[in-house]
Amino acid sequence: MKMKKLLLPVVGASLLVPGIGSTVLAAEEAPPTETTGVELRATLDSLLSEHYALAVDSMMKIYDGDEAAEEAMAALDENAADMEPVIASVYGEDGGAAFVEIFDKHNMGTDDYAAAVKADDEAMQQEALDQIQSFVDEMGEFLGTATEGNLPEDGATAALREHEDYVQNTFDLYVEGDYEAAYTMYLEGFTQIFGAGSAISGAISAQFPDQFSDPNTPAGDFRSTVNRIAAEHFALAQLSMAKGYNGSADFDFVNWAQDQNTEEFRSALASVYGEEASNQFVELWNNEHIAVQGDLANATASEDEQAKEQAVSTLTSTFATDLGTFLNKATEDRMPLDETIAGVEAHEQSVVDTFQQYVNGDYAASYDTYRTGYAIMFDIGKGLSGAIVDQFPENFENTAPDKMPSTGFGGMSGQSNTMILWVALSTLIFMAAGTLTYRQTKKQ
Repeated sequence: MKMKKLLLPVVGASLLVPGIGSTVLAAEEAPPTETTGVELRATLDSLLSEHYALAVDSMMKIYDGDEAAEEAMAALDENAADMEPVIASVYGEDGGAAFVEIFDKHNMGTDDYAAAVKADDEAMQQEALDQIQSFVDEMGEFLGTATEGNLPEDGATAALREHEDYVQNTFDLYVEGDYEAAYTMYLEGFTQIFGAGSAISGAISAQFPDQFSDPNTPAGDFRSTVNRIAAEHFALAQLSMAKGYNGSADFDFVNWAQDQNTEEFRSALASVYGEEASNQFVELWNNEHIAVQGDLANATASEDEQAKEQAVSTLTSTFATDLGTFLNKATEDRMPLDETIAGVEAHEQSVVDTFQQYVNGDYAASYDTYRTGYAIMFDIGKGLSGAIVDQFPENFENTAPDKMPSTGFGGMSGQSNTMILWVALSTLIFMAAGTLTYRQTKKQ
């Protein structure tokens, strides 16, 4: 496919970010976490990270022979379809269609690889890996051409290859039964995919500065980080509850991954509000949320209706009220009490409904609810990050970083000190957990 002949940039920002003005000047009047560039980055973060979570989920379900596997693959395809209008709003309908055509190769190759591993079909495995590499090469060319070199093709290709390695290695380690390594890899891959939103939005804003402000500001970095931790929590919660209900061998290790996510959340809050407040958060989060989700899965498996009702009530009422009150007080009313409680309740209801629909065998509804619940986490991230930036504006002054990392999605070049701080926190947590690097030797 000859990208240069196909892509003619056509910016239609109103489709991508409803309600934004036609110039960056208008956007600069918005809060620093809601500028045109930051909204663009958040949109890409949401869709790309959901793709990652669904890709791993669908591969596991295919290999496990889970009856929900077909709907998991359908959800992955729906996620790709939702990317088309986003890309089309910037690069026109032909650009959006070309993007999805290439992206579909990734989803198909990913699903085929999981099926081939399950069937122990080495030829099919190699065919799937070749298809995935074709995606990497073509998407790298697409991004380099579409952004007119603002996102270099070689950097994009290298970062895409890294993303594919995270997906494949997480799955391969899962198949081998090395669950701690698999979920360590999963967490690292989740962090890496958020670099894509930063790099692509940075390239687009550099290409169209009259339409998009710089997305990679300290406030933009902070919103992206809060979104990542929140979205990762939702994805892990769904994995944990389903695996707890099914009695899966990796159940304890999904919970271990949730503990890593909780610690990262605690560290983030401690850096703003101090250790005492962060420890209060962890006590509330673990006792009224994480543990209760496990109680719900166990009660459902044992058909204990009274325990199920108690767990649902604790999640959607007690925890929602207590966490909403905590966030309202911590942000000094910047997160309105009633709205915040309602937001947490909506999150908890989506967690409960996704799980219950899965248990009932209504897999299509379960994944529809999953996708709605995943999007809710970005609403919560937007509200929390916006409140904290407004509360401590001196911590998020714009240091005018470069428009995008020149080293690809995962590169640090040109990123602000705030992002470096957050990545350092993540790195310390991973080191404490015993991070390892793994590369699956491909069978020829």
